[in-house]
Amino acid sequence: MAEDTDWNVYTNWCWFTGDRWAQIEIETQRTSPDWVQAYGAGFIEGSLTWNQIYNQWLNTIMSSCDRDENSQKFCTWLRVLLEDNFNKIKETAALNSEHDHYWHQINLYFIQLKGLETGYRQGAKRARSDLEGIIPWSDFLLMNSVADVHDLKIYYENFVQTGGVNRTADETEPKNFFLPSATMITKIYPTGNGSTWQLLFGHSSAGSYTSMLRIQKRYKFHYHIASNPNSNTVPGMDIAFTGYPGILASTDDFYIIKGRQVHAIVAGVGIKNENLNLWRTVDVQEAMPLAARVMAANRFAQSRRSWTKTLSRHPFTGSKQWITIDLNKLSPLESSYQVDENNLELDEEVVSAERRNHFKGLVWIAEQLPGRMHINDVSAFFLESIDNSTTWLASGIPYFKEILEASGVNNEAYTNRLTAVESRELNNLEAIDKFLRTRGFRGDLLDGDQSVAYGNIDIKLFAYNARLGMSDYHAFAGPVFIRLQHVQTRSLPEAMGYRGDLAPASLIRDDRLSVVIDDAADLAELQVITERRTVRDDMRAIAMSQMSSSPFKWSSVAEKMATLQHTGQPDEWNFGKVSPKWAW
Repeated sequence: MAEDTDWNVYTNWCWFTGDRWAQIEIETQRTSPDWVQAYGAGFIEGSLTWNQIYNQWLNTIMSSCDRDENSQKFCTWLRVLLEDNFNKIKETAALNSEHDHYWHQINLYFIQLKGLETGYRQGAKRARSDLEGIIPWSDFLLMNSVADVHDLKIYYENFVQTGGVNRTADETEPKNFFLPSATMITKIYPTGNGSTWQLLFGHSSAGSYTSMLRIQKRYKFHYHIASNPNSNTVPGMDIAFTGYPGILASTDDFYIIKGRQVHAIVAGVGIKNENLNLWRTVDVQEAMPLAARVMAANRFAQSRRSWTKTLSRHPFTGSKQWITIDLNKLSPLESSYQVDENNLELDEEVVSAERRNHFKGLVWIAEQLPGRMHINDVSAFFLESIDNSTTWLASGIPYFKEILEASGVNNEAYTNRLTAVESRELNNLEAIDKFLRTRGFRGDLLDGDQSVAYGNIDIKLFAYNARLGMSDYHAFAGPVFIRLQHVQTRSLPEAMGYRGDLAPASLIRDDRLSVVIDDAADLAELQVITERRTVRDDMRAIAMSQMSSSPFKWSSVAEKMATLQHTGQPDEWNFGKVSPKWAW
């Protein structure tokens, strides 16, 4: 435990253990002004993780931008764009922070980022390293805009390089390219008599192998809703997420949010878009980094509706498909229409209406394409098939008809639906894990010059049992591999309130699952700088068929991928699950 009394920031920090996840936990003092909390939190994180920040920057930004002349030109354009946008954001925030809660939170995000940059330089200086000034401010902005880079790359190649005229259909080289996407599964189902609900959730990122330095982060910041220090603290003051060195948000898009009357999860995957004309309505000079928008929504959104409404501001870059779930609404419905001693029959219509009202706002989906966003409460989708339970598989195919039509995507060309049998079989985290892994992608297993250091590189598994009020969370790091073996079912500590007679199906088995694949992390959007390769369905099938019990090893691909930086990473990615144990 470390304390920095100058900024009233408390941290708990450890670097990699045997599971390849670092862990950092920062809490700020509620008595300090918001800007002091933000700057101090950034400063201490930067000073503690400066070497890991440098390695991540070297492996991703530096190596990608220096790859060839085209990459250098793109990164030069990108750095100028991000710095200009930052200066505009700073000016707008200064004008609007006092009366607009959104802009107050945006301002705090960039103050924290400035603190991170200063902390990095101070940490390197204290270590007497010559790396103190090697990362420019523009690259801190770039690292924190990786969720936007995929879109900006498409815009650059189709509208900047071509002088503002997008490519014609008869040109052979594809400029709007896709790699296999991240995947997430959401299942909500009743247990017992239907008054108790459970959530099963799985998320598998897709990204470059070069970005596999990972950190589990927890920010407990006592920010205020407004710049007025007498205003209430933000509802979502406690945010845990899977992240990366030097980045203040989860660019693989998985968050657990707690706070004043708030307990929710937020997750997203990249969304497919084949309609380049959408970019004609977007001014990238006014773009707001997605990471800043998401963290603003995470902090001051009281409900899932307000979260999606907040995210819908500045829907320019960062095309994503989001789901956010209010875990508080999974609690048992305390009906005022219970059966009395005389066993009077319930009015089914009244009870049904009460249940709909109780679960209203439980699940919201938000989908963004360039310049547009569609949001809606989809709770009914998960509740209408109570007997069979409903499972939603999200892999970037638009859910809403409006977005699907705008994207130009042929959803029949993609597998984005589950059969009834598959849905029923997904009845615990172990099954969710197996499903994600057996459908994973390993680009390094493709033959010859098709091989690419890209694929599904981590898995997060989350379950919530409303009756017990207990969650179960695990994360795996490393490119996907499958290992079959027999394991014993884990017994939960009695201290967690587990009763053997309940036998909740949501709980995962022990360190090694029946089917284990380990994956690694995601700065996936940055991969578009280094790899611009379309992966067809037949190539994906080949990679899946080659998936074996062998974990990924850098030494095994040394000849094919000798130019890829992976400083600070192990050679072999053979790691088990991790469930972070926070200090407070």
